[in-house]
Amino acid sequence: IEGGPSTAVMKATEELKVPFFGPMAGSPTLRRPFQSLVFPVRAEHREEFRALIKYGRSVGLKRVAFFHSDSETGLQHLANVKLAATESGADFVAALAVKSEVTDAHIDAFVKQLREQRVEMILNHGSASVYEKLIRKARAAGVTTTFLAVNSASSQLAGSLGPLGHGMVFSQVVPSPWARKTALAREYQDAFRRANPAREFSYGSLEGYATAKALVAALTLAGADLSRAGLVKALQKADLELGGMVARYRPGDHAGSSFVDLALVTREGKFLQ
Repeated sequence: IEGGPSTAVMKATEELKVPFFGPMAGSPTLRRPFQSLVFPVRAEHREEFRALIKYGRSVGLKRVAFFHSDSETGLQHLANVKLAATESGADFVAALAVKSEVTDAHIDAFVKQLREQRVEMILNHGSASVYEKLIRKARAAGVTTTFLAVNSASSQLAGSLGPLGHGMVFSQVVPSPWARKTALAREYQDAFRRANPAREFSYGSLEGYATAKALVAALTLAGADLSRAGLVKALQKADLELGGMVARYRPGDHAGSSFVDLALVTREGKFLQ
């Protein structure tokens, strides 16, 4: 789960020659440079950035900023956001890099940067708790920047923001776990109710369910004489149909799913997708 641990596992699987299937992370390191033993299912963050910036442009926003971790992976995300901005005809104007220790002074400097750079929309990758502090301080200072966010910790961030999160748009890499619009969501809901009748649906559990469903499909393709090499061979030209998502793998390209949708936080704190 998440980019850092998944990248570390990826390095171990390279050494041990073990297929790594379905990391629940959108890190570019899992796809570029190409990793022959890594098979992501969910879409990567790059596709989320594209969807969010495209949405911003559709509502008249042009000046883009990016909130990200000050790390090698964070810089890769930054490059992808700049690329997505260029593709959408937006202007990239500010990078807000978050170090390991973030003080109120750092957040205040970010708020000042948003105001001075006249940022119209900002999207994130990194600590949801720090992003929440930025949103709160920006709104308290009267900054009108539109805050957008990727799927990571979306439920926690929307819940923590309360009324401040109303109307905020998040990208999601699975269909709505609460609606029954796709075969995947219907199957997930029925299975979830049987296993956890007292618990709520969630994006995280639906992503896990979709990943497990993809793994079962991959194992089925590999056939009865199962081996590591057999699984990898079966996935070289595979389209795993998941009932509303497709995980696609080709030689030199293990993209997995490209599914990205947008979800709006309602006044009731629910996600409308």
